[in-house]
Amino acid sequence: MSDQEILQLLPSAAAAVALDDGRTDGYLARLGGYDERDQAQVDRCLQMFLHGLIRSAWERGWTPADVGQHARRKLEPGVEPLLLAVIASEHRAYPDSAIDPRWLDQLADLGVKRPESALDLTGWAADQRLGRYLALHTALALAGFLQTLPGLARLFPLPGTPVSARAASAVPASSGKVLARIRALLAKAEGTDFPEEAEALSAKAQELMAKFSLDRALVDADPELDLPDDSGARRIWVETPYVSAKAQLVGAVASANRCRTVSMGRLAVVTIVGAELDLQLTELLATSLLVQANRAMLEAGKHVGHRGESRTRSFRQSFLMAYAQRIGERLQKTTEATQAAVPEVDAGRLLPVLSKREEQVDALFTKLFPDTVVRRTRITNGAGWAAGLTAADLAHLETRRQVPR
Repeated sequence: MSDQEILQLLPSAAAAVALDDGRTDGYLARLGGYDERDQAQVDRCLQMFLHGLIRSAWERGWTPADVGQHARRKLEPGVEPLLLAVIASEHRAYPDSAIDPRWLDQLADLGVKRPESALDLTGWAADQRLGRYLALHTALALAGFLQTLPGLARLFPLPGTPVSARAASAVPASSGKVLARIRALLAKAEGTDFPEEAEALSAKAQELMAKFSLDRALVDADPELDLPDDSGARRIWVETPYVSAKAQLVGAVASANRCRTVSMGRLAVVTIVGAELDLQLTELLATSLLVQANRAMLEAGKHVGHRGESRTRSFRQSFLMAYAQRIGERLQKTTEATQAAVPEVDAGRLLPVLSKREEQVDALFTKLFPDTVVRRTRITNGAGWAAGLTAADLAHLETRRQVPR
């Protein structure tokens, strides 16, 4: 019995498990037959198969965080530990020097520690207290999931390729205190039960973000130095439902922080393109505001039509769209006011830097997304729209407002 026989069986078996069709038991019985003769060989073939699939995912633009987020939405909870084990095992082939630091950060966030262990399906199943049948079924479910991943724009160099100096230089370490203060403000905003206080805290966070970004731009405005191109991209996976409305909220935050966005509704993911610092700041605020907007939406309650029919879905969709528009307007005003407050002696040096960065971001955006389409959304519930505007109006986002303690 050759490895090739088993490897030829695995793609079809994985597809059957993923589709949950009538062929699943037959494929598992055939694989079980191989397993009874040589369990170690089946383990070895499954390792090769899963390694190849995860490497293919990286080549199609996926990152560890992307795969983890999508798997959490699509797979049964018991499959996720095997996914992490496969990711860890596949990364044994790459030294740290050949992995982008941002990629390493994602591995750490997933709980993948280096150096990693080789995948041992039998040992993994014992740790998870799974019988052999369930272990094989779990491995095929994971494979079926990985086989169906569509292509995404590649944001980072593939693991195994040399890391450029640009990739290695992320946001300076000196930024830590400001970022910590911004995170603290947003944590308070998410933790308070008072919408007015939450939005005032978020407004203060945006004010700090805008000032911090401009300060960094002034540092880069040295006429003796060429402005480095640190434009990049990040993805935010939003929770369903109301993906399009939530994507608009992310887009509003991104626009206020000189970033651009593209959303893929089918995957519930928004890609943000911008300068590295602006990306980090946008991700911080957008993630927080998504939590706050969802809470405000739930507090607005359900909605019933004139005939007693439920219109909660359209109400909430319209609520979130209105919330995104109004919050976006207010964040933009905060950014503009912060920039207008820059001393005249610095303004002349600042504008060329901002203009150059915009060109760099636009160039990367076009490279990553050459065929984007602008789609318009339609408001279907006037009550939801009005409630969303009211919730945003209660925010009192003026930067002069004193932040409650």
